[in-house]
Amino acid sequence: MSVLIEGLGDDRALRTLIAGKVTNTLARLHVNATSVRVQFSDENGPKNGLDTRCSLTVHVAHRPEIHADTVAADARLAFEQAFSALERQIERDKDRGRAVRRHPKKYYLAKRLLEPEATPEATPASTTARRRRRRSA
Repeated sequence: MSVLIEGLGDDRALRTLIAGKVTNTLARLHVNATSVRVQFSDENGPKNGLDTRCSLTVHVAHRPEIHADTVAADARLAFEQAFSALERQIERDKDRGRAVRRHPKKYYLAKRLLEPEATPEATPASTTARRRRRRSA
């Protein structure tokens, strides 16, 4: 996995903090990310105020990319807020995927058990084989 950090300048301490935190957290959450892009930009130039935007984009193989961004007073605070939003998105995506994977198996097995000639021994052990419908144009 590659971590690309753009727009930060020469702040090596923040670069190492970002790379370490991203790598460790994605490994802990078991995300198979191919690349992570962290972009910092100054929204309104030399003026003061909430003007540092941090955008995080995680590219995951065979999945849509996950994106989060926030605006804060400085780069570290913007990164922390964007990263916590990214963590919540990853957790929500994993929970959603887990719920979608569980339901068809449960209902498929219940339907088979409710058939009149069904016995628990006669039900198939694996419900992963599914028939594909041919799409018509």
